[in-house]
Amino acid sequence: MKQFTLLAAAALAAVAFGTSNLSAQDTTRKESKGEVVMKPATLASVVTVIDGSLATAGKVNAFKSEAMPKVEIVDVKPLITNEDEEKIFKTAYDKNKDGIKQLQNEIKKHGSIVKTLSESPNKAEPDNVVGAELTDDNRLVLYVWKK
Repeated sequence: MKQFTLLAAAALAAVAFGTSNLSAQDTTRKESKGEVVMKPATLASVVTVIDGSLATAGKVNAFKSEAMPKVEIVDVKPLITNEDEEKIFKTAYDKNKDGIKQLQNEIKKHGSIVKTLSESPNKAEPDNVVGAELTDDNRLVLYVWKK
């Protein structure tokens, strides 16, 4: 019985040691180049962001005196899967054109944001931005739509 208990303890120790090494995370990170890290769940979440474009423009303007957040790019086009969704998107876009234009103008004032847009996989420009949100963890998520 003692030998069985000793073997069981040794096996348990081996398993614990093996799994602790497997669960270690790689904590090295490279600087973001604007790749898409987060996608909104639905087109409705993008419409909500578009509706808040004017308010977000003011937050982007504040980056002149505050630290620049990490910028992430989300392409809206894959979220529009049918004509009804395209109509919903274009209605929100048309309704908020002035706020979107102001947001785009604020983005143009920040060379680092413009550079991140141009280096993104879809080579976006400030005029392709239709909405933005500043997250609680200090990320600026830009929603782009290339017509």
